[in-house]
Amino acid sequence: MRRLVVILLAATSFAAAAEAAPLYFAGEVAGVGDPNPFFEDGTYSVFYLQNQGRHPWWMAQTSDLRSWSTPVEVVPVGEAGTSDYWTGSGSVVADPDGGYRLYYTGHNPEARPKEVTMEARAETLVGPWTKVPQATFAGLPSYDEWDFRDPFVFWNAEVEAWWMLMTTRHDGSAAIGLYTSPDLGAWTAAAPLYAEESPLNLEVPDLFTEGGDWFLIYSDQREASRQVRYLNAVDSTGPYAYGPYDALDGRGFYAGKSAGTGDDRLLFGWVAHKSLRKDAMNFVWGGDLIMHALHRMADGALAVSLPAQLGAQFDTERSALSMGELQAGTPDTAMRIRATVNVTPGTRFGIAFTATNSGRVSTLELDTERGDAVFFYNGDPNGAPRVAFPPSPDGAYALDLVVDPELGLGVLYIDDFRALSFRYYRVGATTISLFAVDGFVALDGTVSVRSTDQTGEKPNG
Repeated sequence: MRRLVVILLAATSFAAAAEAAPLYFAGEVAGVGDPNPFFEDGTYSVFYLQNQGRHPWWMAQTSDLRSWSTPVEVVPVGEAGTSDYWTGSGSVVADPDGGYRLYYTGHNPEARPKEVTMEARAETLVGPWTKVPQATFAGLPSYDEWDFRDPFVFWNAEVEAWWMLMTTRHDGSAAIGLYTSPDLGAWTAAAPLYAEESPLNLEVPDLFTEGGDWFLIYSDQREASRQVRYLNAVDSTGPYAYGPYDALDGRGFYAGKSAGTGDDRLLFGWVAHKSLRKDAMNFVWGGDLIMHALHRMADGALAVSLPAQLGAQFDTERSALSMGELQAGTPDTAMRIRATVNVTPGTRFGIAFTATNSGRVSTLELDTERGDAVFFYNGDPNGAPRVAFPPSPDGAYALDLVVDPELGLGVLYIDDFRALSFRYYRVGATTISLFAVDGFVALDGTVSVRSTDQTGEKPNG
């Protein structure tokens, strides 16, 4: 078994005070860029682009989604004039000959080609990592010289070859390009794994197999559909097609990449920050790292839910919800609200956040006629995160909401199938309650917090 080196946290943790510790990773004050997770021996090593400077690669590790190692830099950006003056997304694999290989994007806006694939190697995941300049290659003549990034590498046992997927363009179309190699040596261009007409790109691709199906995940760069989406196929070579409800989350969650197998597979991505860290402003690039549990349902659909290791932290019931008690209270610390509800089919219902200082109401609203869930900050529909879900024919729904007031965000899971992540910096200064336009037919639920927030242990450090 390959040995993992996991850094232990120093005595001076980066976590916030114990009584208000964040639920999610809080090792980067400026937030993170695209995550590129790697899973081995029960530990998730999350390589990510630091959301400052020219996006060098950093990494932190966790085995329980509770304690994270102190982040370390693994791949610095290059000097002026080099191919990796900026660095971009990629992936990490275990080298069959020992050690690890890291594939990443080199980006130089003044060069031609502008983007190339580059490589670094290390004996352990924590490094030191050494760049391998001779492994650099560009997309021409098969693919684009401008958009050629996010190399995702894995061993495809189905075809007995290493595969590298790329965000690129082919014959003018947005494409997930494909390169193959027998030994992680020379890479040979193949036809795109998937392509479609789009003025933009299909970013940070990810491909894995589960239950006999293949799932191709990417982040849609188009403004009208800026979501993490997926396609599936029976064979790794395709053809790949969208199914119903192909978006796993709303526009507040981006750059989703998975790691793990079976019940341990997690989808890591960032909940976007907003300009000037103001709730009323627009989303910007980069944000706070969160994760969804990712699993194949019996009918072959891909679903997301709250990871069990996060859910288990909420071990203290604060209050109960019922037809006579719809108020969950103030999330002065990390909070989980679980509720099973029945509503009249076709109605609207959801969760309201009433601001303490102004009385303004923001809502997570589920339209059961349209099958559409939306987060409205102060009722504003512009740029509002939304996700489609299958309406229940009998009006029964299961809601699972987690709120992290320290980071200023939340995630609503609908029937353990779809997620709606949202940014709300001042959510800790609100009162949360449930509502239904036509009233609830039935409702039962609990509001839970973490006992560690009361005992002095630091859940995130």
